[in-house]
Amino acid sequence: MAERPILDLFAGAGGWEEGLRGAGPGALGIELDPTACATARAAGHDRLEADVADLVPGAFAPLWGLIASPPCQAWSIAGKKLGRQDRPEVIACAHELAGGLDSRVRHLEACADERSLLTVEPLRWALALRPRWIALEQVPAVLELWELFATLLKGHGYRCATGILSAERFGVPQVRKRAFLIASLDGSVSFPEPTHRSFHPRRHSVPEEEAHLPDWVSMAEALGWGEEPATLRNNHTHGGRIPGGEPRSLDRPSFTVIGGSCTWRIEKGTRREDTGRNGPDWARRRPATTVLGEPRVFGPGCWPRNGHRPDRVRRETVRVTVEQASILQGFRHDYPWQGPRTARFRQIGNAVCPPVARVVLGAAMEPSLRNGQVEERSVNGERRRRRSSGPRAARRGSRRRRRINVATDDVTGIATDVAMPFAGARRRRPGIPRLMRPGGDGGIPKSKSSKEVRP
Repeated sequence: MAERPILDLFAGAGGWEEGLRGAGPGALGIELDPTACATARAAGHDRLEADVADLVPGAFAPLWGLIASPPCQAWSIAGKKLGRQDRPEVIACAHELAGGLDSRVRHLEACADERSLLTVEPLRWALALRPRWIALEQVPAVLELWELFATLLKGHGYRCATGILSAERFGVPQVRKRAFLIASLDGSVSFPEPTHRSFHPRRHSVPEEEAHLPDWVSMAEALGWGEEPATLRNNHTHGGRIPGGEPRSLDRPSFTVIGGSCTWRIEKGTRREDTGRNGPDWARRRPATTVLGEPRVFGPGCWPRNGHRPDRVRRETVRVTVEQASILQGFRHDYPWQGPRTARFRQIGNAVCPPVARVVLGAAMEPSLRNGQVEERSVNGERRRRRSSGPRAARRGSRRRRRINVATDDVTGIATDVAMPFAGARRRRPGIPRLMRPGGDGGIPKSKSSKEVRP
């Protein structure tokens, strides 16, 4: 790990780490999906293949930054939304974690969706490791929980900001809204300023506060489709041989004008046979709709579960390749996705958009970088702050790297050594052993001790 160690929980294929590229420090990602781990490693990112809920945070101390994107399936509108039913259990567990009691096993038993409780894992790790800064991401439905976590973190010395960011406002060719939480021990934090204009399908003028910004990036522009001439179509079907009427592009001369009656209409690439690989007209008028982890990008308001007519869904849906989906998500087109085609699309749909990750991480790290401080903890748990510049800091950083590498060389050993009794609880409900109590080795510190080390 680097001189300023960063940990990425539920790291996936590497969206957050792509956002860190060029910013200096890298991150160690923890991810359970072996295919996503293979993708991240192929892209040059560090991965520990393990279940975040089964690990003891203390084995990863000291920590400079914490990143997390818990699984969204329990909360997403694309799923069964059982997280809403489990919200009381998640809230109660969060309050108890902040008070020094790890009650995850008891609350897990009461959850309708076992993935709901994974949302509290970032809070558990943050309270145990007290990183200098934190950045969390989830679907918009989790914003209420992020606001609760922010309140709990403020009681432990953090300054927080929560809100929803839309990806098209940061140059991503996709309308993708996500809830974020950023926090810091070193100063006030605020969300980054947008770099592009917002998109709204019913708005025909640019808001005054966005007039100085460049326009959002359309799906067609990002995929290099360019402009396509409109099509003129008449009502002559030639006995049904040309369904929909005889077409002619408007960049060609018109049909011969005759004395009989005829009806003409102008189309701009709204039919599959007209558009071919260049997509429907909406792809030129707006960013893509949210990429859902499959080879189809549905048209605006045409998601099948909304009860729309199948013919409209087919007409407005764009089928994309893995490379095209990667671009729409903000990755480079040659990102080394691993696994079967279905697994590749799933990894893309689950990833954080790197352009958004880049600006969010910059906002979260800014107070710590401005102060130039790297936290160190001695063996007895006392905290010291020292400047991170100069030859003495360089030698100290070298010693810290050697000490950290000893703990992280053997990945398999770590996964075994730091496993908690919680391991397997979601897979083996009967006879679950009790969790270690607060204040134990690697557990969450009690509130009193947390106050004692508050900066």
